[in-house]
Amino acid sequence: MHRQCLHSVARLTMAFHVVAMAIAMGAANIASAETYPSRTIKIVQPFPAGGSTDVLARGLAQKLSEYLGQAVIVEARPGANGIIGTVSVATSAPDGYTMLLTTGSFTANPHASKDVKYNPLKDFAPITELAGSYGLALLTNMPVNSVADVIKEAKSKPGVLTYATSGYGNLTHVAGRLFEQRSGIKMIAVPYNNPALLTDVMAGTVSMTFNSLITAVGMVNQKQLKALAITGDRRSPAMPNVPTMAEAGVPDYNLTGYFGILFPAGTPKDRVDRIYRETAKALATTELKGIIEQNGLYTVGSTPEEFAAYIKKDYDDQGRLMDELGLRPK
Repeated sequence: MHRQCLHSVARLTMAFHVVAMAIAMGAANIASAETYPSRTIKIVQPFPAGGSTDVLARGLAQKLSEYLGQAVIVEARPGANGIIGTVSVATSAPDGYTMLLTTGSFTANPHASKDVKYNPLKDFAPITELAGSYGLALLTNMPVNSVADVIKEAKSKPGVLTYATSGYGNLTHVAGRLFEQRSGIKMIAVPYNNPALLTDVMAGTVSMTFNSLITAVGMVNQKQLKALAITGDRRSPAMPNVPTMAEAGVPDYNLTGYFGILFPAGTPKDRVDRIYRETAKALATTELKGIIEQNGLYTVGSTPEEFAAYIKKDYDDQGRLMDELGLRPK
């Protein structure tokens, strides 16, 4: 009888410990969810400070700070068309305290450079696509008034017209190569690594360039350059009279970009979802919408799953396009 009592007490004690451990683990999980974030979150944007990506990152950081009750800071880590800053995030701790705010170069870089040390499909946990672009503007100071005029000029002088790019494989380069191919013309790409690109287009040192709409709007309004077309499939409200390339007579031409945020791969899903929810709230505010529209973009706000699917599609599309244009990784 005494032995049976001891066994009963042992079983009760063990059961108590099991229940206690379960309660403790549950409490820890709840505490973890409740206390995130418990310190500063960093948004890395991999381009020079002051540009569209930087402005958008700072606007988002301000709203997230309000919603999360923690400081959210922005760190500009430019270099190698966004590769340096992107790699820094890919190798960060997957704890929800470091995220990347990047552009379409994120999926394009692996197709343009052999030195890319990240995999856009495996090394990141997508959060949301913040905004999409209407594309780039075809800017020129040539004595022409339409894309048809440019094509006519280029066909009469093969290999004479030039277009400025921001580097090999950059969206500005792809835009020019696609224009050549779809129009049946031959031009010369002139790569730049400095702001003189637009100055040289204005001076006529190079014939044209493809550049961001936010840059184009000011220059067109000041009559420094002419915008002949937009590379996307829809017109921009900022320049409603400027046709798309397809509308301007260039078939099968649609080239746009995107802005999105991502965590390193392995970041807990509850933290990904938390930042997604707070970002969705931020994107609905007039402040962040204003920043997006002022930069020639439109708001998206996709779910993590939708953004992951978009990245996969864009990565595949970029690869096919680079192959088609004969742009091999360097």
